[in-house]
Amino acid sequence: MEPLGVRDPYRTSVPVLMSGTATRASVRAWNWRARCAARSPPRPGRTGPDRVGVEIELVPLADGGRPAPARLAPVLDARFAAVARPTFEPGGQLELSPAPQPLPAVIDTVLGLLRRVRERAARVGVELIAAGTDPHHDCTQVPLHRPTARYLALQRALDGHGPDGRRMMRLTASLQVCVDLRPGRAGREQWLVANLAGPHLAAAFANSPTLDGRPAGVDGARTGIWTRVDPRRCAYDGRHLDAADPVGAYLAFAAAAPRLPLPGLDARGHLSTLFPPVRPRGGYLEVRYLDAQPDGRIAAAVHTVHTLLTHPRARREALDLLLPGMGDLPAAWRAAADGWTPHAADLLAIAACAQAALGEVPAR
Repeated sequence: MEPLGVRDPYRTSVPVLMSGTATRASVRAWNWRARCAARSPPRPGRTGPDRVGVEIELVPLADGGRPAPARLAPVLDARFAAVARPTFEPGGQLELSPAPQPLPAVIDTVLGLLRRVRERAARVGVELIAAGTDPHHDCTQVPLHRPTARYLALQRALDGHGPDGRRMMRLTASLQVCVDLRPGRAGREQWLVANLAGPHLAAAFANSPTLDGRPAGVDGARTGIWTRVDPRRCAYDGRHLDAADPVGAYLAFAAAAPRLPLPGLDARGHLSTLFPPVRPRGGYLEVRYLDAQPDGRIAAAVHTVHTLLTHPRARREALDLLLPGMGDLPAAWRAAADGWTPHAADLLAIAACAQAALGEVPAR
């Protein structure tokens, strides 16, 4: 493998965590080519209120099985799609990804879209479940509803590390929160807090009590699935983290991850096949580890993540709490799968205090 350096393709493709190893131009280039430029929060340095991106996945159920996307597509008309930006995950999970907005407007938008899509789905006999794992099925009962070359190659790659790759692709659903990345030291703090808080927030908002359609005996079955998926691609063992050199650590993780055998897959395409708990996306961070939430808990989950990453005092208190345990991150993720970690309540308290000071306490 060629040593990482300024000529390495990842050096200009990995979103920058505010260090001197890449240029602002490369940040702009990444944002422009990101999954949806209109969805990305503003780049660091812009004035105005922060915008927050919220994406929620839902598990569709119908007639005792999992319906194909074609059954839902007719009720997702152009007017709804323009706001919700719906897509389908490999197992047919429905994802809604409205454009980012300031809080609390984005929460109101998401909840309104959820009400509307459930009403529309009911017209064709489909129920949409907000849970981290499919409550009724295992992988043998859920086909790969999107057998694209990308998903087939990904499935083959993940199969080499056991059954949890297929579980992740077909059975899981998440709530993802995208937060604007600050410049300089604040951005590095955000990256560390977002990652180190992961096990504890996943436990605090655990919502996946089933595995393969049966009671799992724990609330964090989805987290357990992710911890067992190929760590070279998902990094739940923390291999992508280094407090002293966050960019270099992520570059090394990206360069070491096996490439999918897809024609024309360039560095940016390769980055899109990596699924760490938090994914850097140029001007923002994509927090990926939360289970899909019931409507009544979405506001609390989003506000908690946003506060811990953007409120300076809350962020530093969280970092002081979490940094000593950075070397025990794999154990923390395993504990999170059981639905409890020692710092979950502490982080919720830190966020709540900061929200109270700002007068922005969400319903819990």
